[in-house]
Amino acid sequence: MSAVLTIALPVFAVIAAGVFAGRARLFSLSESDALNKFVFRFAMPCALFGLTAGASPPDAKDLAVGVSYGAGALTSLIFGYFLAQRLFNLTKQEAGAHALSSTLGNAVFLGLPIALTIDGWARPFVSAMLIEGTIIIAILTALISPRKEGGHALERAVNFLIGPIKNPLIMGMILGFLYSAIGIPFAGPVKIFFDLLGRAAGPTALFSLGVFLATHQFPAFKSVAGRVSLIAFGKMALLPAVALTTAYFLGVSDPDYWGALALFVAVPSGVGTFILASQYRVYTSESAAAISFTTILSMVTISVVLAVFG
Repeated sequence: MSAVLTIALPVFAVIAAGVFAGRARLFSLSESDALNKFVFRFAMPCALFGLTAGASPPDAKDLAVGVSYGAGALTSLIFGYFLAQRLFNLTKQEAGAHALSSTLGNAVFLGLPIALTIDGWARPFVSAMLIEGTIIIAILTALISPRKEGGHALERAVNFLIGPIKNPLIMGMILGFLYSAIGIPFAGPVKIFFDLLGRAAGPTALFSLGVFLATHQFPAFKSVAGRVSLIAFGKMALLPAVALTTAYFLGVSDPDYWGALALFVAVPSGVGTFILASQYRVYTSESAAAISFTTILSMVTISVVLAVFG
């Protein structure tokens, strides 16, 4: 319970500060977008580089956490994609957007800032992020993208493979592991530079999330209740259940790895789901409502994770 008070309470207080700033019109939605760009393109990649530059390459325990998350994510993705089509008569692209919200969590703007504050949680958390960023996001992007007639299979395969490399977070992790592999000491001005930018990532991401929640116009829940409820079930129940069960059968025993994995799967649908849905102009109302609804649920799920594992 002490972890809930010392970690979760300040985290949600920073989000609440962002909500207040948005409600008081001290920050606008466009300014929230600017903060998000800073976090996504600079601060968080620096935090991830600093985390991996002085670390050893991923080992069997890291792989087990990544595979466990991947199993849960793929289950939720497939479940949401096909069942949503059947229940709500969605197009394949709409079903892809539904699967996106059912699977992609707010790891960057909510989960990682928490993981960075708990000793031993950051490394396994990043292991799950690697699987999400290189495999899961690539699949989800392919599902939500409009089908192009006459497109070459080779071109689609190349885009699938190089897409994750364009992600600044993935690049930060990859470059950090390469830096560590080369054996250059991670100290002095270099470390201070990455530490300074990296420390800005957590609070900025949490504050920006609050501004987004306060300034975005969410649809009436009643109009999208069925679809959002199915998204919430996939993201907040099915995905965690499969991931944690897989971790048990893979023999994950380290409490820190259990805690990091539980936190990773307990976060709500990510802000990125709405951004991607907006880019393709599909399922935007449902994506936005899912973010709001699952973020409320995450106040309970994250607190439970911290009470049990923190």
